[in-house]
Amino acid sequence: MFEQFKQWVALTVPASTYAFSRGMWQDGPDVAQQWFCALLQMAGPAPDVDDRRPRYRVLLLGPRNGREHAGAIQTTAEALVQAALGDIAPCGAASVRAIGEPVGPGYTAENRPWYSVDFQVLF
Repeated sequence: MFEQFKQWVALTVPASTYAFSRGMWQDGPDVAQQWFCALLQMAGPAPDVDDRRPRYRVLLLGPRNGREHAGAIQTTAEALVQAALGDIAPCGAASVRAIGEPVGPGYTAENRPWYSVDFQVLF
């Protein structure tokens, strides 16, 4: 399911801008200017008969010392929420639902701006 969700996110989040990371990313000088889309699987409700509803957090981060990119990251986060309102869902899924609105901007210790959005997928 994780790979299917990642493929759905990749329809909206440009791979030309963001490097995808399963879980937290490895920061260092060689990736100081890299933008990240970290995908984290979260605890969700227990399966109900045949329905599974896994939850994922999408954490979008800009480059180090890139506070000026917070607006662009917010735009991407809001585009993901809009995509969840559409008809396209990961293969085998009935729907994707945003759980709340994008959270942010926040800033890491390295001054990377970030936004996060939580999603629930109904399989």
